[in-house]
Amino acid sequence: MKKYFLYTVTVLILAVVQRFLVSKLLILHTSPDIMAIFIAFISMSIGQRTGTNYGFAAGLISGFLVGNLGLYALAGTVQGFAAGFFHVPEESHATSVKKKRMFYAAAATSVITGNLVHSILNDPLSLPLYIRLPETVIIGSLMSMVLAVLIYHFALKKQLKD
Repeated sequence: MKKYFLYTVTVLILAVVQRFLVSKLLILHTSPDIMAIFIAFISMSIGQRTGTNYGFAAGLISGFLVGNLGLYALAGTVQGFAAGFFHVPEESHATSVKKKRMFYAAAATSVITGNLVHSILNDPLSLPLYIRLPETVIIGSLMSMVLAVLIYHFALKKQLKD
């Protein structure tokens, strides 16, 4: 119970940090997505259903801050669901190397699916899809994965040990 409360508070803090700090790190109108990385961590460590629920809640909070409730809720739900396929149960005998690989796979899947949803559904009349998809999916995913590596090494390494 204490763990879920901590995750909920972390989602609230990360939503504000994502909206007011990380969203300013733009490269070609694309910024990294720390919320997707955290949703991937929750889905990988707790499970797909919980990750999907947290993704929906995080999407609602982020959407409320940005002003696009439905799109962000859908993207968060899809991110949690997709990252949940890399779930590593606590009672498993997975090594820290396997957990690290699963975290990176979950983070990449979560970031790519979230960027796909955003690029396809967000303001479809602004740019043609063949320009928006590579811009947001490739550049946004690369920036988010660099951030995921940094987050893993500085914050999650101890939590995902054997």
